[in-house]
Amino acid sequence: MEKRAHVATARLSGRLARSGLGTVLACIAALWPGASDAAAATLSPQELQVIGRAIAFMQPPPSGGAIAVVYVAGDPASRQDAEAIAAQTGSGLQAGGMLLAARVVEASALAEGGFAVAIAASGANGPSLGAAVRAAHVLCVTADLAAVQAGFCTLAISTDLRVQIVLNHAAAEAAGVGFAAAFRMMIHEI
Repeated sequence: MEKRAHVATARLSGRLARSGLGTVLACIAALWPGASDAAAATLSPQELQVIGRAIAFMQPPPSGGAIAVVYVAGDPASRQDAEAIAAQTGSGLQAGGMLLAARVVEASALAEGGFAVAIAASGANGPSLGAAVRAAHVLCVTADLAAVQAGFCTLAISTDLRVQIVLNHAAAEAAGVGFAAAFRMMIHEI
């Protein structure tokens, strides 16, 4: 009986290998949440570079400060994403002639001041972040286009197939954030 079970398992393994299903299952296991300790940030290094260039077009340009990488309090996945984004900036994000250091914070910390930009980590987009960036008069950037369409954040950046920058004009005005005309000609405004 034991020999038959071994033969059946060998046949099944052979079928999986020939059908490619084994490879598919291995890929699913690798992508399954929690399967890996290494977390990828929701913003790529290229997208962070685009953010730096966008900041250089702000009118008036920021006179300094830091970048707030905002996460949701009590959400470990959001905090982990914020830390991954901040780690990608290294010693800071180059924006025009200045280097802006990144600090991982909750949305409520924006009220303390000292921030030029807020980058929304996974799950941080929402009414509380929208209210905080408006009150602090800082640029809010995210990878979540729906958050920009809803007015929670000002700017959405994506570099998947090509560079796409979407600006919510009303959210920018509410936060007191402006951009040079040359920049506004290169982006999509809603």
